[in-house]
Amino acid sequence: MQKPTEPTSAQSEPLTTGRVLRATYEIGTVLGKGGMGAVFLARHLRLPGKQVAIKVLHGAEALSEEVALRFRREAEIASRLGHPNIVEVLDFDTLEDGTPFMVMEYLRGEGLSRRLRKQKQLPLEEVLSITRQMGAALQAAHRAGVVHRDLKPGNVFLVPTEAGGVVGERVKLLDFGISKLVDSRTLMTLDSVLMGTPQYMAPEQAMGHNSNVDARTDLFAFGCIVYEMLAGRPPYSGDNVAELIYQIVHLEPPPLLSLAPGTPPHVVAAISRAMAKKPEDRYPDVGAFILELTGSPLQTLAEAKPEQRSRPSTPTAPPSVPRPPDREEHIPTVGMRPHAGRDTSPPSSSPQTASLP
Repeated sequence: MQKPTEPTSAQSEPLTTGRVLRATYEIGTVLGKGGMGAVFLARHLRLPGKQVAIKVLHGAEALSEEVALRFRREAEIASRLGHPNIVEVLDFDTLEDGTPFMVMEYLRGEGLSRRLRKQKQLPLEEVLSITRQMGAALQAAHRAGVVHRDLKPGNVFLVPTEAGGVVGERVKLLDFGISKLVDSRTLMTLDSVLMGTPQYMAPEQAMGHNSNVDARTDLFAFGCIVYEMLAGRPPYSGDNVAELIYQIVHLEPPPLLSLAPGTPPHVVAAISRAMAKKPEDRYPDVGAFILELTGSPLQTLAEAKPEQRSRPSTPTAPPSVPRPPDREEHIPTVGMRPHAGRDTSPPSSSPQTASLP
């Protein structure tokens, strides 16, 4: 058997400060690193004052056909969707040695994971604001025939906005790298391969039935995230992947009202239906879920705008069951980790100021 090619130092660190790509992007500081790649801040030389984030694979991962495919698909899908609540991909190309890189909008803010670590439970008004914008992004993806398949707090980025003296917040959905194109027979549909993050997988996804994955699979994960924002902990928590999968497939999560007393009954009912074990028992689409959860329909693309943010002076007290840390929002994600399993990278200690999908 031929020994795999060892990555060269140039492959391990393909970008350095000051390097210019395609006479357009001047590389700056490193924003985040993972075992499979890194994200850099860069200056757009043709548009003075504009900064972008450049994500690049490195080492042996740049030579992996599967990872490179996921990486390219993330760029293609995000640029194709073109929604204000989905991270914008501006460019895609390769370095001289064939290493792929992606140019994305540079986001300033924080990941939902970090906010949950700081505040544990979020007030209902804030939860509904985040939920509406996430729903708008998912609805756009699903209507375009794209299923995300890896929804989790680490893939939700919160960008503060201000216009006319009104403070708001724009939600950005990240990481379409393992998404599934509906009706595609060739991309990412192999059964018995876990694709996603176990804590937020729907039962059909956790069992490896990837050919059965559709928009209702995203709806299950969406319900898990809304549950977590209110409860202060994920609905399912285990010491290992096998335990998590057993819970997701066979057990119900702790009652939401036991962790978040005072949650309106219609909110509890909506989340419960979104997280139904059988896809046919969930809502038919994201719009129906949002309508029952919030009492109002989703905005159209033309109406989409940052929502006004109202934050309490003191956060809700955390529940007695601690929330396991989600350590994934500070490093590049697509093509930056295995198919399944919890990321064990140390949490970032610096402020989040970049788009790090």
